[in-house]
Amino acid sequence: MTNQMKDLNIALVMFDGAEEQDVVGPWEMFWWATTFDSHPEAKDMTEADFGYTFNTSGNTSRRLPNIFTVAPTTDPITMSSGMRFLADYSFGNVPSANVVVVPGGEGARATEALKANGTLDYIHKLGTQKDCKYVMSVCTGSFVLGHAGLLDGVHCTTYMNQYNRFAHELPAAKLVRNTEINFVQDGKHLTSNGPCSGLATSLRLVEDHVGTRKKDKLRELLSFVYPTAKGLILENGSLTEHNV
Repeated sequence: MTNQMKDLNIALVMFDGAEEQDVVGPWEMFWWATTFDSHPEAKDMTEADFGYTFNTSGNTSRRLPNIFTVAPTTDPITMSSGMRFLADYSFGNVPSANVVVVPGGEGARATEALKANGTLDYIHKLGTQKDCKYVMSVCTGSFVLGHAGLLDGVHCTTYMNQYNRFAHELPAAKLVRNTEINFVQDGKHLTSNGPCSGLATSLRLVEDHVGTRKKDKLRELLSFVYPTAKGLILENGSLTEHNV
C-alpha cells in the first residue's frame, strides 16, 4: 500500500521568538500535500480536479487533524518578526505525533528558556520515539534539535551565517558547511539552511514519504518553480546531491 501524508501526524513546535516562515512554510506544504492525498499519482491536476478537492471538502475551518502546532502555552506567542501566533495545543494536551518540525528564529537561541519551559524535553521525547518518522528543523532550529540531544553523530546543516557557533555549541553533530544547499537529510533527520529553505526541506520530506511524482505535482500546484532547490542525502555512507 502506498504511503499517504495522512499517515503522518505532524507537530510543528512554536515558542517565543520562533521565526514565522519556519512554521508557516512547512504547514502550507504539508497541508496541500495532505489535502490532495487521494489524487491519483499518475493523473495531472486539472481545474476540475482542483475545484472538486479544494472546494467541496465541507470543512469550512480548513483544519486537518494530522497537522497541528504545539507550544509551552496556548496563550499568544510573539514570533521572531513580531507576529502573534496561537498554538493548537500545549505540551500537556498535545495529541500523539510521529513527525516533529522545529523552527529557528531569535527564540531558538534561548536554550535555557526552552529547557525550562519543557520544549527541549518534548522534542527529545517525540524525536526518540520508536514510531517517529521524521525529525525536521528549519534554519537555526537545528540548534534546538541539537540541544534536545537529537543530532549527535548526525549529518546536518544550519543557517549559513551560524556555522561557527553551531560547531562550537554542538561538536558531536556532523555539521555540513555548504552555502549552496537547502537541506541535509540523514535518515529520518532533515535540517535546513535559512527560513525559505524550509519549503524545500518540506518538499523533500513529502517526496521521501509519498514519492517523487506526488512531490512534483505539489511543486507544480504551489508554483514552487524557481530556483531549483537542492540538498544532500546520506546514502550508503556518502552525501549525495539531490534536487527537489
